[in-house]
Amino acid sequence: MRILVTGAAGFIGSNLVVQLIKDGHTVVGVDSYSDVLYSSSIKIDRISKIQKTHDFEFHKLDIAADSMQHIGGPFDAIVNEAALPGQILSWNRFDAYSQNNLTSTERMIQFCLKHSIPKFVQASTSSVYGTIVQGNEMQQLLPASPYGVTKLAAENLLYAYAQSYPLDFSIVRYFSVFGPSQRPDMGIYKFIDSISHGKEVVVYGDGTQRRDCTFVADIVAGTISAITRGKKAQIYNLAGGTDVSVLEMITLCAEIIGKDPVMKFVNRPPGDQLITRADYSKAKQHLFYDPQFSFESGLTAQIEWQVG
Repeated sequence: MRILVTGAAGFIGSNLVVQLIKDGHTVVGVDSYSDVLYSSSIKIDRISKIQKTHDFEFHKLDIAADSMQHIGGPFDAIVNEAALPGQILSWNRFDAYSQNNLTSTERMIQFCLKHSIPKFVQASTSSVYGTIVQGNEMQQLLPASPYGVTKLAAENLLYAYAQSYPLDFSIVRYFSVFGPSQRPDMGIYKFIDSISHGKEVVVYGDGTQRRDCTFVADIVAGTISAITRGKKAQIYNLAGGTDVSVLEMITLCAEIIGKDPVMKFVNRPPGDQLITRADYSKAKQHLFYDPQFSFESGLTAQIEWQVG
């Protein structure tokens, strides 16, 4: 297949591109190299490494604003990974989140329809559920941050278009993704960095918040499966299957690294999720999704990548 991947320089997007190429697909990647959350040099480095070892076509552009007419088709599928993630920052950058998460999705839908692309896979998030997430895809949707609101709006936009246009889409909702190439603004990356360098580990609240952490290779496998197996207008939870508290994460990081953590407790930010525990049986049934990495094995892999 020939597949267009937006957000190709991101944490999940770059891992997805590499695996698709290994699987024998032709991949065209798009990314704006945004530096809102972290340095664009990290994204540039990811793409550079892919291009050194694989035949890979890449376009630097902002899908929310720039012309895409020079991106040549045909394509068998679009995987829309492009987004501005992060709940905390979204309270102060609503325009940026609206542009990157909603406007960009609308433009990719238009691109999909214009070029009659058979499949659209939308990467979404557990944040659409709210602060307490326990169950399957039928949970009530109460996003507790502007980030979650914009991601849910993007999902609803797909449903709106599909009522009037020939749009075949599937949505995959990611749960707390971690592993090699993780963004430096994410919790586990920060825990590893602080412990390994003897710095204070910042803990929001009392650290009892629990996360259904999912290793990036499992997320990639589920996303790729959604391209061919995802049913039209269906949503799939992609999760690791084991929820871990923030304090348990820090403790395990410290054990693997071999250093004692020094923790600094601060107030929880608005919108911080209390618990995420997903039922992914629908993905197991439709996508044959079967997470292969435990939290400990995935964490070990990230520490090896991050610390060496």
